[in-house]
Amino acid sequence: MPRQAGNSITDGARALRDRILQGLPPFIPEDPRILILGSMPSEASLEAGFYYAHPQNRFFKIIAALSGMGVATIPGRKAALASLHIALFDAIGQCRRSGSLDSAIKDAVPNDIPRLLSEHPTIRVVVTNGALSRKLVSRQELPSSVRIFNLPSTSPANAAWSLPKLLLLYKEAFDAALPNP
Repeated sequence: MPRQAGNSITDGARALRDRILQGLPPFIPEDPRILILGSMPSEASLEAGFYYAHPQNRFFKIIAALSGMGVATIPGRKAALASLHIALFDAIGQCRRSGSLDSAIKDAVPNDIPRLLSEHPTIRVVVTNGALSRKLVSRQELPSSVRIFNLPSTSPANAAWSLPKLLLLYKEAFDAALPNP
């Protein structure tokens, strides 16, 4: 019996699910002191070509509050991050995923975070943004000179954490990267 053509909706969903996604390159400002690691960029971030682009993600609301700068554009976001000496990257370099949820990630290939830290020795603090990032980074051996803060995700899917609570936690981590007086 000849094989029947598949359902185009199912075939399309399967093709999307089986597509390999490549993460974004790291954003490294001059003199980085903090490295924030997400898991894998959302579909919106991959499309925009920069981190935390989903309009409901609270990450840049935190950055705006702490930097006092506008973050409506990617150049504005980069300037605000640079003013705070914050680098961005992800724990995952490539994976398969349908949608943007971490729970949909399959076949994750981690980024080499220890190598990135050795290339940027001014980084004093690593912040994991969410549970999957924390889990993946914990499998890598980071330098003992780096403080690690495992913080809740700023994703809109993490509604259990309000913006004011997230802001307090992220400020504490950022303050830990300041030079000692």
